[in-house]
Amino acid sequence: MKNRDSAGKKHIWWAAGAAVLLTVFLLLGIRIWKDYRDTLMNNQIDQLKVTTQILSKNMEASIQSYVDDLDFFDDLSHSDNVKEIFQTYIRKNDMYIEDLFREVADGTWTESVAGNRYKDPVKISQMDPQRSLYQMSCEGKDATYLVVKKKRADGGYLCLAVNEEKYYNRIISDIKIGKNGYIVIKGSDGKIIMHPDRKQWGIAVIEGRKKMYPELDYSSLEKMIENQNKGEAGVSVYYSYWWTKKELPRVKKISVYAPARVGNDFLVISSVTDYSDFYQPIREGFSGLLLLFIAILAVPIPAFFLAMKMYNERKQVESENTYLKELNRLLEEVHQNEETIAHQQRLQIMGTMTGGIAHEFNNFLTPIMGYAELLLMELPEDSEEYNNVMEIYEASEKAKEVVRQISTLSRKNVETVYKEISAAQMLRRAVKMVDSVCPPTVRLESGIDLTDQSILGNATQLHQVILNICVNAIHAIGKKKEGQIEITGKEMSYREMTEEQRKHVNAAWERYICIRIKDNGCGMDNETLAKIFTPFFTTKKGGEGTGLGLALAEQIISSHKGYLYAESEKDVGSSFYILLPVMEKNERLESQTTRTARSVRIAAADDNAKVLKMLQKNFGKLGAQMETFTNKKDLLEYLKTEGADVLFINETIEGASGIDFCMSVQGQYPDLKKILMVNHITREIAEAKSRGIIDGYVEKPVSATTLLEAVRE
Repeated sequence: MKNRDSAGKKHIWWAAGAAVLLTVFLLLGIRIWKDYRDTLMNNQIDQLKVTTQILSKNMEASIQSYVDDLDFFDDLSHSDNVKEIFQTYIRKNDMYIEDLFREVADGTWTESVAGNRYKDPVKISQMDPQRSLYQMSCEGKDATYLVVKKKRADGGYLCLAVNEEKYYNRIISDIKIGKNGYIVIKGSDGKIIMHPDRKQWGIAVIEGRKKMYPELDYSSLEKMIENQNKGEAGVSVYYSYWWTKKELPRVKKISVYAPARVGNDFLVISSVTDYSDFYQPIREGFSGLLLLFIAILAVPIPAFFLAMKMYNERKQVESENTYLKELNRLLEEVHQNEETIAHQQRLQIMGTMTGGIAHEFNNFLTPIMGYAELLLMELPEDSEEYNNVMEIYEASEKAKEVVRQISTLSRKNVETVYKEISAAQMLRRAVKMVDSVCPPTVRLESGIDLTDQSILGNATQLHQVILNICVNAIHAIGKKKEGQIEITGKEMSYREMTEEQRKHVNAAWERYICIRIKDNGCGMDNETLAKIFTPFFTTKKGGEGTGLGLALAEQIISSHKGYLYAESEKDVGSSFYILLPVMEKNERLESQTTRTARSVRIAAADDNAKVLKMLQKNFGKLGAQMETFTNKKDLLEYLKTEGADVLFINETIEGASGIDFCMSVQGQYPDLKKILMVNHITREIAEAKSRGIIDGYVEKPVSATTLLEAVRE
């Protein structure tokens, strides 16, 4: 009887133990479900955040590019040929810009390149005191335009019109978000600017829809719009309606939004989808884990009760320990699978980051420019191979500038910068620009007899002068069957100049660049020739010209310490001459670089071995020894044992900050000159230089020449 009671008690204890174990499994299952749900939901939201932020940055960059284009055409607005230049620009560039027009101060009349008239202007943003952003419609067209306005000195505006439907349909609408999701762009006041349903354009999210559907509940939507109008990125889960469906079903939505900064204001880029689009895959995926969990429960419990009958208490404890070890192993596998999924999603997100693209492009361009520079040192300048390599080098320079523009999407307009530029390179690029606007009836010839002469100036302004003169020449040629423009460039000494030329140049400069632009147009008489640089003087009829083009050109050349004048003969043609002073150097760059290279001990560190290999070859060509490193450990050992005068280090090395490395060795090696190689200049890099942590920086792609220039500075 006693044994029976004892056995009964044991069964009760085992049943209680089984109940406790079952409860533990249920709690573990609930915990796994919550962790699984939260992890996958957050991963999807994070991915949508990246997509939305990229769209906001693209929107900022697009609007800034339209502002830059407007400024460009504003600079040319005094030209007599702005319409032709704009039309040529539109033909040769695949953009969404469709029109350029002027608007007088009262807004009652517009002059349009495309012949359009615009109406119903709605101000979206005041970008600065001079510029503003509007949304307009057009008479006779079922289209909406994003219009960038710039105020002019006469009180009127110069306006650039962008087709919103084309922009949205080609860039934004194709991005898929779940089954029903879409992207909407709103102003800071909550008014819809772009939406997949064309009927929603221009509607205020709250007030407009209340007028259309007064019976609906907007409380949750109002709270979401309030969060968006703060101008911050965020996520909102709310209740709203599918406005694109006739029955207007009420659904739970999720909105991931980010601001696109436009001057002092902002636009809201909102990615909207049905909450169930995110939740349904999570629920379906967990069903598989649930089956696994049930299987885990189904196996050990019968074994547990069987062990209760067959083994003693010690064996039962051992069996329980074995089971728990197996359970931990399975849970570890589940955790590893979750980490694998999260890692794959992070890789996908990183693949969309434009900053990474710019970094890789710089790594590609660095060896291209470096090896091209190395070949230019070895090849004779009069060989065909030298010209081919020069084309490669110049193309990489253009690519470098494009990458720099990608890296600085929100760059503001800056004051005119004068720097050392190659006269031959500047003139060749100007010839290409003129060639792009020449009609088929005009033959363009060039003869550039320049080598290594450099000038101090602004290439963009000089291109504008040459282009303006050539456009005038095209008009002077008119409809001649055999029109011709000739652009030449050569060096001229002060002693070779005429007495008249010497009156207008500075004798302090021994050498000048002489650029001649000759045409076989209608020519000018002496009376007209004497007035062509006078502001507002023009020979064109019917208000076709402003008379400011040549006056502006003369001003630009004068600011470059040069001289612009013309010679002409009626019915024969005209010639314009541009004299620019040559920058004098005490020593040739080649000798400077060679001497600098041979006199210092150089170390370079970068994660990219190809970049280091290229630099090592170029410095070897200059007669210098450079030690290269791809990790911090070897670099530190070299500095400790051998020492160095100059250190070139990438902004990141082994995933860590190059600035932090420079800071760590600053006290140990106070005489070490530290130059940072960067993709683009940031506030942190500028502050590091001002605080003396680094001695300088160079933007990628880099070459031996640019690095040595940084050393000399």
